[in-house]
Amino acid sequence: MNEHRQNRRMRLHSIAAVLATTLFGVLLFAAGRLSFPPSFYHSIHLALGLAAVVVCWLVAMQGWAVFPHTLSMERLVMGALFFSSGSLFSFHFLLSFADAGEASLFSLAARFTIAWGLLFLFSRPDEVMERHSGQRWQAFLMALVYTAAIGLLLHFTASLWLGDGTSRWPLWWQAGEGTVGLLDAAAAAIVWRRYRQGGSSSPLYWLMALLLFAFGQVLLMLGPGHVLWGQLYEVAGFLYVLRAMYVETIEKPYVELKQHEQQLEMMANALGEGLMMLDRDGQIVWMNPEAGRLLGVVPDEAKGKPLFSFVSLAGPNGDAWDWKQLRYVVKRLKSGEVIRVEEESFCRYDGVCLPVSYTLAPVIENGALTGLVAVLRDMTEKKEKERLEREREQLDFELSLAANMQRALLQTSSEANLPSYVDIGVLSVPARVLSGDFYRFSVHQTSVSVGIADVSGKGIPAAMLMTLMKFILDRTVHYGTQPHVYLDLLNRFAYDYTEPSMFVTMFVGNYNEKTHVFSYACAGHEPALLYRAKTKQCVPLHAKGCALGLFPQFSFETKSVVLEPGDFVLLYTDGVTEKRGEEVADGFSVLASMVTRTNLDQPASQVVHDLYEQVKAYHQYEQKDDQTLLLLRRR
Repeated sequence: MNEHRQNRRMRLHSIAAVLATTLFGVLLFAAGRLSFPPSFYHSIHLALGLAAVVVCWLVAMQGWAVFPHTLSMERLVMGALFFSSGSLFSFHFLLSFADAGEASLFSLAARFTIAWGLLFLFSRPDEVMERHSGQRWQAFLMALVYTAAIGLLLHFTASLWLGDGTSRWPLWWQAGEGTVGLLDAAAAAIVWRRYRQGGSSSPLYWLMALLLFAFGQVLLMLGPGHVLWGQLYEVAGFLYVLRAMYVETIEKPYVELKQHEQQLEMMANALGEGLMMLDRDGQIVWMNPEAGRLLGVVPDEAKGKPLFSFVSLAGPNGDAWDWKQLRYVVKRLKSGEVIRVEEESFCRYDGVCLPVSYTLAPVIENGALTGLVAVLRDMTEKKEKERLEREREQLDFELSLAANMQRALLQTSSEANLPSYVDIGVLSVPARVLSGDFYRFSVHQTSVSVGIADVSGKGIPAAMLMTLMKFILDRTVHYGTQPHVYLDLLNRFAYDYTEPSMFVTMFVGNYNEKTHVFSYACAGHEPALLYRAKTKQCVPLHAKGCALGLFPQFSFETKSVVLEPGDFVLLYTDGVTEKRGEEVADGFSVLASMVTRTNLDQPASQVVHDLYEQVKAYHQYEQKDDQTLLLLRRR
């Protein structure tokens, strides 16, 4: 029950309590002045007594019927309590025709039984009893024994209680009625505390019933002129008892059941799978929105209609199912088997076919198939993911082949037959599978040529252009050719055969064994680093030139330096010194500081390896660009 409804009930009961209290106050002073004919009073008295009997027996039967489902000790004891009270009220009703005095004793005993019984029940928490046979019989048998004992006691001692009959309302009678009223008031206080602690709305009805019982007992205690009104209050209290029992045993379980149904429906609707219930004839009982989407129908419109009026199944070979196959499926379901199908094509009535995985679970009652639950899963996304995964694996395989081919194109210093007058070390690490950096070195009669280049971008396009440029470079480098001539030839090729958005930077050089001159040219590339062994200084080697492929013609220049024994030239790409997203004042100075921290007495290949370890630390071990180092040293 929501808070608004609870507050509304509270307001209504508050109004009813105020009205009952106001009327009670009026009756305290005005009831004695109202007189009724004896015949009218007697008829109303019998009718009200019969109403009390009916209510008590209804509550008793309800307690008997509800207990096996709730196992509530409070429900069981309350049923037995009202069984005793109903029996005593029945004796009161029957004796009213023979002995009014003795009948009044049974009426007082019945009200006293209800008062102390309710006080006992509401003063302790309810408990769930363990299921045992005979629990109801034991409780009601004890109630029967109690009723018989009280009835016999009252019957054989009636003369002692009533005396000579001269006084219709003795003091003990008024004390008894007052005691019952106090018990009802105490029980009402306990019920109010229980209601304030939270729970259902039934305590409100019990509170009103006990309040009316207490007012009725006060009026009954006042004697003639107030008795009829006291009985009216009492019967009104019994009506509230019926209402409380209705709320507790019918309305509350129904509301909780509806709430559970709504929660289950919300959960089913939130699932990414289709849920559907069918009866034994294959008609749709219920489905969630996802099942409706898979079948191409509106769930509410599909209820009560056969499933196969909306969808047809295709077998493993794509053929439509026949009735023989369906009978085999039904036979498996009747045996209690749960059928799971990983994938099958569902063809909707609108012609759309979907790959669907489904599970059929039978609903068996008393050994007979009464329906089934179907769980449907759309496999379209899964199949698309599997297709993309296969394509990705194929692409990874092709990239690995391309990377192997690319590595095969790049020679290593250990594979080359280097002359004794130079030592070369090289290391190239791609940022991805394929690299956009490339290098080369070639040995001539009295010289060694070296080159390094960086293609704009990364990945497959850069790798393809790198392969083409290396092929052209291998075909253009000849003995005695000046470095700027290489760049001029490569520039015209790059301009004619590459995309306008792509370009190449390059640094090429040639070392002559006889003159010890290292001549070089640059096409927009990082300046090479010249290390002087005698002075231990690093000098940048600059030369005029722009990147290849930007202009159809450009006048590159060749410069030269003389290498002394132990001097070396270090060629590198911008990925070595450039930090993406950070400002670096001078990449050459960064590399020069790395050189000074390296042991240069080692072979060139080891020097390059040690430099690369410093490069990785400089980039915090996060590589974002291709990185290549090439070192040529005069021995």
